[in-house]
Amino acid sequence: MKYRYKGTITVFLSLILSLILSLILSITESAAYAASRMKCELAADLSLESVFAEYNRELLSRYDLYFIDTSYGGPAPSLNELKEHMKDYISYNIDPSKGTFSIISPADFTALKLESLDIAEASYASDAAGRVFKRQAIQAFEDLHGISAAKALAGKAGALISDYNSSGIEDEDPDEYRKQLEQELNDIDYKISDNPARNAFDDREGILRHVMNTHSISDRTIDTSALISHRSINRGTGIHGGNVDTESMLSELMFDEYLMDKFTSYTDEHSGEAAEYELEYILYGKASDKANLRKTVEKIMLLRYGADAAFIFTDAEKKSCVEAIATVICTLLLVPEAADALTDLILLAWAYGESVSDTVRLLAGERVPLTKNSSDWKMPLWGLISIKANARPTGQKGTGFSYEDYLRVFLAVENKTTKCMRAMDVIEMNLRQTEGNRNFRMDGCVEYVSMSAVMTCRGRYRLFIDRKMSYLSDF
Repeated sequence: MKYRYKGTITVFLSLILSLILSLILSITESAAYAASRMKCELAADLSLESVFAEYNRELLSRYDLYFIDTSYGGPAPSLNELKEHMKDYISYNIDPSKGTFSIISPADFTALKLESLDIAEASYASDAAGRVFKRQAIQAFEDLHGISAAKALAGKAGALISDYNSSGIEDEDPDEYRKQLEQELNDIDYKISDNPARNAFDDREGILRHVMNTHSISDRTIDTSALISHRSINRGTGIHGGNVDTESMLSELMFDEYLMDKFTSYTDEHSGEAAEYELEYILYGKASDKANLRKTVEKIMLLRYGADAAFIFTDAEKKSCVEAIATVICTLLLVPEAADALTDLILLAWAYGESVSDTVRLLAGERVPLTKNSSDWKMPLWGLISIKANARPTGQKGTGFSYEDYLRVFLAVENKTTKCMRAMDVIEMNLRQTEGNRNFRMDGCVEYVSMSAVMTCRGRYRLFIDRKMSYLSDF
């Protein structure tokens, strides 16, 4: 009975110790799991940040745009290439021995292994009809000028467009009236060939030759079939995150001003662009610089012709001068009844000569009023004998609209999707001329990525990590 309780303390301590050891091991295991989980999350974050640091430098330098070029200088863009880069960055961050040459490997208590990695979502520049590119362009314009100044510039452009719309110059169609007059003269047996201003209308066939030295026009051609607006493109998952509006009138004006800032036109200095008249290409999409410039000049001349014709019929001095000439001609030809029609036809020819003069001045960098008064008129009546010889720049800047202002107006009424896609055409053309970007494609440029990774910890636990990142948003 004396030794009845011998060893009870040992048993008690053993029981307590087993519980303490269980607690310690549980805490240790929990801490190891938490550390592994944190390491996985950090590795995933670092991998995304690393691939987003691989933005195309040339695209940023020339156009202030942040995109990952998933071709990485290769023949074609591929999300698999982007995925391999992400895997590589993760493996360096979870395996301390990778990339080292030490004989003794560093201790790794987590023993993490990357089991799989998938890109669940990716947003390309061309997604949403180019709006992914467009919102970055708007953001770039705001960053370049500051939000207040950017809005002020857009407001100024909006006021200019409003002035254009209120002028009503698009409502005039002088050619329709000219055809009526010619028919009227034919009906009374007046030979149109006897019209002293007839050559003014005949010269319009060679429109560029009529208003400029054609030897100075770029002869570059464009292979449109290789550009984003003409080929099948990669499709991503659209716009994600961000608070940049792309649909309001203000945002559209800022996008147009971005285009005016970053792309060249006929009146700009040129430095080896793939297409020299980039804004004209965005407007008309023709396969040569000359064709795009011709379409632009034709549109401007048509507008100027209408505006000048509308004014000349209200100018009593010019009208009386032409009436006197027309009366003498018709009297000599024994058709006095043709005087009124001939008067109006000569007035239209004079207006056309003035529109040529306007266009020459615009192409020379001068300004021309939208609607004119007598002091603004430059073409003399006798100048119709040789319009080209008498349509010359004045050497003065002048007031009113410039060539660039007309381009602003034309951009404002251009189809939004067409405008975005052709702007990306120009970016592709120019970047393909730079080193390492021979096969550059905007539909291979990624702005947003959502990834899912699975990692194993010491072969016992599977850890699932989901991450997403964008140049315009924090998630």
